[in-house]
Amino acid sequence: MKPRSSSLILAGTLLAGLGSAARADVITDWNLYAIQVSKAGVSPISGAANPFTGSALNTNLATRIHAIEAIAVYNAVNSIIGFGTAYGSYSTPAAPGASPAAAAAQAARDVLVNYFPSQQTGLDARLATSLATIPAGQAKTDGIAAGSAAAAHIIALRSNDGSAPNSTYPGPAGPGVGTYQLTPNIPGAATPPFTFNPGINFQWKSVTPFVLATPSQYRPEPPPAVGSPRYVKALNQVKVYGDPTNPRHTAELNSIANFYRLDAEILVNEIGRKLSQLNSFNLAENALLFAQLDIGAADIRIAEWDAKYFYLSWRPITALNADPSGAVTNNYSAWKPTLVTPNHPSYPSGHSGTVSGLEILRSYFDDDLPPNFTITTTTGEPARVVSSLRQIEADNGLSRIYGGIHFSYDNEAGQALGRAVAADILAHGPRLLP
Repeated sequence: MKPRSSSLILAGTLLAGLGSAARADVITDWNLYAIQVSKAGVSPISGAANPFTGSALNTNLATRIHAIEAIAVYNAVNSIIGFGTAYGSYSTPAAPGASPAAAAAQAARDVLVNYFPSQQTGLDARLATSLATIPAGQAKTDGIAAGSAAAAHIIALRSNDGSAPNSTYPGPAGPGVGTYQLTPNIPGAATPPFTFNPGINFQWKSVTPFVLATPSQYRPEPPPAVGSPRYVKALNQVKVYGDPTNPRHTAELNSIANFYRLDAEILVNEIGRKLSQLNSFNLAENALLFAQLDIGAADIRIAEWDAKYFYLSWRPITALNADPSGAVTNNYSAWKPTLVTPNHPSYPSGHSGTVSGLEILRSYFDDDLPPNFTITTTTGEPARVVSSLRQIEADNGLSRIYGGIHFSYDNEAGQALGRAVAADILAHGPRLLP
């Protein structure tokens, strides 16, 4: 793994002598709580029950809240230690000697209670556990105040960011070749009647990004034209490998398709927590790492939704069942995918945008992972041993083709967009002071 930079080591030096008040994993603790409370319908840790109930947000909604939580934590810790650039021109000074660990825990709790008020009892219990490691006194009191101030600032800053009210896409007025149509809930051998849900989060194409200048800043080039050689190659590929009845759709390909069905932000944050702990990151390092990581997860979704609803590109299930006019009149009998097709346009692949998080992780750590490094899923598949971030990137992208829900060019565009977003965040988002 990469050695820690001299600037980050300096941040660690600033924390020296703070003892238990600088308990570095308070941030990874609250990163997990943020994932758990937003994904209450699943368990983000394999084999562990999710202690929260009542919410199961999709990736768009969840990554926005994760980014707000991580920014609040970062600004709170930074207001005490002063190691990085302030996010959102945050300039509320913390009292001298305030506890950065107390600030981090309180900031995270305040954000999560704001968005999940029904979960306050559970969140307050975890806050009490976090604060119990910090000696009573003025430092603890001032840290709590610093955390609350940072949380209130970012909550207000994002209060009118275009994420609400929710709206959906009803589908086109009529079919067209290459044009996205609402897709049925067909997994494998399902039979009619089918359910067709509207396209989700139509407003997300206009949400104010956290760091990007505009949602369309890195909008990819158009997808290949229907009938072009690149299109035909991609169509034939998904036709074979995305069909669960095809002999070339092996058990391993099916496992990859199902493993990576988990929401992408769960995976990226799990990897971040593990690598942070393996490298003994301190509070300042974790504050910056997870601010960048979760901003990356949020901004890539905004950029992807801009492109998805701009190009309105059809999904493989439509392409492989449509007649020459683009209409599906065969009741989707000609071809069925491995996975249920998500109800939003195909291009680019949202899952493939996970590369934004992997690129940010590469800026801290080597691409190669420690021996026997495992990642887990929420989909019932066993944990997978992975050797590198590049392997995760490749398998995650291919999983959408093996699942029959994306074309290869969707994957390529999503990965390229993820890299562009990550580079922008590393250059213009929260970062170390010179």
